[in-house]
Amino acid sequence: MPGRKEPEEERRDAILRAAYAVAARDRLGGVTARAVAADAGVSSGLVFFYFESIDNLLVALLDWMLERTMARGQLAPAADPIDDAEPSARLVATVGGAVRRLPRERERVELFFDYWVFGTRHPAIRRKIRRALVLYRESYLADAQSVIDAHPDRYAGMTADGLADVIASFLYGCALQVVTDPTRFDVERTLATLDALVRPPVAA
Repeated sequence: MPGRKEPEEERRDAILRAAYAVAARDRLGGVTARAVAADAGVSSGLVFFYFESIDNLLVALLDWMLERTMARGQLAPAADPIDDAEPSARLVATVGGAVRRLPRERERVELFFDYWVFGTRHPAIRRKIRRALVLYRESYLADAQSVIDAHPDRYAGMTADGLADVIASFLYGCALQVVTDPTRFDVERTLATLDALVRPPVAA
């Protein structure tokens, strides 16, 4: 019946939220039916009813995370805050928005890295993460091309793919610093360095 679908989706989502809370607290190895059920306030049997196995739950949790991550802009670039700006300034602002969010999203970023390690022995998870990272890199292609078109001499021989690769690698490095050494990660210093690298020098 149509009236039953929404509560079932809500229960499934509640279990996934509980699984996220457990994984953030105890890492992926701590995600058990008992722990998730306790956090969700349901029975272990209901966890298995919706997901059948912990493996299925972990895959579903990754999908759930990626959907919300991309929607909130953790992996995708921020909505362009200065649409009419010079292309390199716009790119710096867009990447800067992603960098500024990383410390606030450290828990989510750390769990994403946990999934990356887990994916080395789990093909389905590895494929999902690789696909997410491809989409992430591609989300910077348009801005990268605009920068190259605006400054052909400065970026001679460079392609949008190449510049997007560098942008993505820069953000991966920032994310890793946030996870491994958050107290030393200086957002403003990092963004000042990015600005110096990307923006063309001002004519004297």
